[in-house]
Amino acid sequence: MKIHNIQSIYLQLQSAPYAQSYLSHCYKKLQYQDIERKSFENTYRLIYYLEHGQTYYEQGKQAPLAIQPVLFFYGMGQLLKALLISKRPDYPETTSILAHGVTTRKRKKQQYSFLQDEVKIQHKGLFSYLAKHLFHVEQYTTEKYSMNDLLSRLPELNPIYTLSSQKQNHIFMEPLDPLLLQIPEAILDDYNWTFSYFTHSIQKKHHHISQTVQHGNNIHISLERPLDNPNHPYFYYDSYEDKYTLSTNRHHLEPFPEILTHYLILYNLSMICRYETEWWGDQIHSFSSEDLVYIKAFLKLTQQKIPLLIGHALLEQTK
Repeated sequence: MKIHNIQSIYLQLQSAPYAQSYLSHCYKKLQYQDIERKSFENTYRLIYYLEHGQTYYEQGKQAPLAIQPVLFFYGMGQLLKALLISKRPDYPETTSILAHGVTTRKRKKQQYSFLQDEVKIQHKGLFSYLAKHLFHVEQYTTEKYSMNDLLSRLPELNPIYTLSSQKQNHIFMEPLDPLLLQIPEAILDDYNWTFSYFTHSIQKKHHHISQTVQHGNNIHISLERPLDNPNHPYFYYDSYEDKYTLSTNRHHLEPFPEILTHYLILYNLSMICRYETEWWGDQIHSFSSEDLVYIKAFLKLTQQKIPLLIGHALLEQTK
């Protein structure tokens, strides 16, 4: 991922003339009817969404851990709204999509575990709207996701999981050249799949795979074009290692881009900050649970990765 290009798009979109030109380009691709009027109307919305979002992130990085989740969640929401109006000129079309679109379960005061806590996706609200209009995701394998399931999807957290469980949650898709990737053949054991079934499944999930072949203890995946989308619905990008990954959990092979994963975790953490103050305070000031290890690692990751992922999506709109 070319970080300097992503930083440049944020800087350029602070200019009203460029922001309007950017939106005009986006709306032309959508074949929107009144491009000039709508791009003018949305120019300062775009600028302010980005400005407010970046301010939340900047303040969040300097804030105490106790309130970081709230600031990062609000910051993410603002950046996502900026991305939304580049793809949905009339957002918000109805008031129903202004709600978060996610609910948390009632907490048990005894033996509560953050990793086992769950969020439930609602049919209406911002989350489902984002999933549909930004990523073309309209169905989920389940309505409820545990924090452990969501956190284990993030490749940068793989070392923590490996230390605690001695099991890799992700394998690197090693680039042998821009059009050839290599993964360990052991993935077949993780999935309990035959090579032919793996080939059939992986080619359905990434349409630009031309061929998969077994090569010693590895599998070689030939591409029609380089894998260069960090918002890929199946292959999560490891920003620490600058490589794409594949989950060793076959149940994670659902179309679920990483931005959605961060949204659900941050929503739950922000709710805990605001409404479960006693438990949250105990976590921050004690060492009685492993939950805080995962929470801290996630907050360190999300503050730098979400602006990168959303920035990349904004940059893609210029093409």
